[in-house]
Parts: sequence; structure tokens; C-alpha cells
Amino acid sequence: MTKKKKAALLISSLALIAVIVLGGTLAYFTSQDDATNVFTLGKVSGDLTETTKEDTVDGHKVKPGTATDEGIEYEKVMPGDWLSKEPRVSLKADSEDAYVRVKLEVDVLEGTLNDGQKAEIISANCLNFGEKWVVSGDYIYYQDVLTTKSNGSSQTDPVFTIVKIPGKSWDNEAASAKFTIKVTADLIQADNFTPVKTDNVITGWGDVEIKK
Repeated sequence: MTKKKKAALLISSLALIAVIVLGGTLAYFTSQDDATNVFTLGKVSGDLTETTKEDTVDGHKVKPGTATDEGIEYEKVMPGDWLSKEPRVSLKADSEDAYVRVKLEVDVLEGTLNDGQKAEIISANCLNFGEKWVVSGDYIYYQDVLTTKSNGSSQTDPVFTIVKIPGKSWDNEAASAKFTIKVTADLIQADNFTPVKTDNVITGWGDVEIKK
């Protein structure tokens, strides 16, 4: 891509939360008297939020975006730009303890990005994944359990803080591309659930099905 060719890239997020919710009341009535035992099930729920700020990292200027109802937008992005984008997942106050994972997807709105470019933009080549996040397959797994208890944290570290737009490795076909980075977060109860681990690192959730 020539230096004269400006890239009009738009990066935003759709902050979607998929949660497991166990709600309702189960009641057991004895046949001997009118005593009632009521069991209220807990639930797992959370939020995905994003922040952006102007910064300098390793001598490189990091550009902020503009927060919108749908995420964070960036305009007049140039090849080689570093963009500030910090997605975090947090538990709601009434949630039970939970494990967290996220999935990243690129959706091209205008212009052209090939499959290799779309895969690169959500890889470690362009994203500085946090130390507590581990990429495994289609997901990035958080290694700590979120909790609303005082002895732990109810919010994750940022999944990443910087999006590095490739430079000369992208040709002119990508110059007018507009795309979103969609961040989808899944939460699952920590109690009575054991994630898949490899060398003591969470790398999967088995065959569990996540429902909204």
C-alpha cells in the first residue's frame, strides 16, 4: 500500500453477551402436611464494556476512537496505526461466580479484506492479548474465575488494549475497507464445572452449550 493511499477503516464492536441463566422457583410439597420447601436457583450474568484513550506505548502513538451505542468507531485510519480499544467482561452484582471466554470475528462492511487479512486482524500479530487471556481454537479464555466476593475480582483484565493496523503487508485493495471487530463474551458457572486444562492452563470448556 502506498503512503499516499489513505485507508478509511472503521473498527467498532458489537458488545454481545451470551449467558447461562438459571432462574425460577422449584417447590416441593409433602403429602403429610402443608410444609413447603422452596429452592431458588442462582444465575450467571454479566456485561461486556469497552474503553478507549489516547496513549503512547513503546514510543508509538496510540489513537483513541469515539464511543457509540454499538461500540467504538475509528475514522481516517492509516496503515501502521495503533488504535486504543480495551474490552472487558464483568459480572453483574447478582451473578454467581463464573468462568469467561470471548470470541472475536471480523465483519467487512465495505471494501475488501481477504480471509487471511481478517484472520490477521484478530490474531496476536495485531492484538496485544492480556497475560490472563489464552487463545485456544476459536476462543480466548480468561484464566481467573470472576466473583462478586470481596476476596476476588468481578471484572476481567482487558482482552487486549491495542489494535495494530498492518502496514505494507496489506495491499491497495484494503485501502477503503470498513469492518467491525465483533466481541462475543460467554460466561459459565464456576461451581460444579471443570474447564479443560492443558499444562494447567484453561484451553476449553468441553462440549458445553452456551445459551442466551
